Amino acid sequence: MIPISELDLIKIGEIIKAHGYKGEIVINLSVKFESLKKTELLFLKIDGIKVPFFFSETPKSFKKSSVIVKFKNVNSDEEVKELLRCSVFINREKIALENISFTDTIVGYDVYNNKKFIGKVKNYLNIPSNPIIEIESKTNSEILIPLNNQFIVKKDIVKKEIVFNLPEGLIDVNL
Repeated sequence: MIPISELDLIKIGEIIKAHGYKGEIVINLSVKFESLKKTELLFLKIDGIKVPFFFSETPKSFKKSSVIVKFKNVNSDEEVKELLRCSVFINREKIALENISFTDTIVGYDVYNNKKFIGKVKNYLNIPSNPIIEIESKTNSEILIPLNNQFIVKKDIVKKEIVFNLPEGLIDVNL
């Protein structure tokens, strides 16, 4: 058995509310429900630790981008309240990679301008019509880059990296 810390987990959503009063939970997904392969467990980030939770029933699609789940050993509203706002993860092998919403999984990616390493993605800012990624550079300074397809040369979900061809001086404006 592989230790949880060594599994390649990917964030797929967040617990947003209870559904009913018998411990069912609504998870807002950042991936399409159809892209989830059959799995018997999810991992919830609780106090910084990814904890496995097993299903007691098959998850059901709910509204546009949500799913209703019932975990074993979660049977009341009080138990659900303790799990609200927890990030939800799944083993990368249990998901169809081509359907992952790139912007929801981008935090932690290495960022390059052509072949030059810029830093790691610290945050994704979903600004309508002008999404931006916040990068922490090698010198711990903050760099903001528009997430514009005309600047992106390559995005690799497996290697967790983005390669840009940025206009001259864009990075210098941020420093």
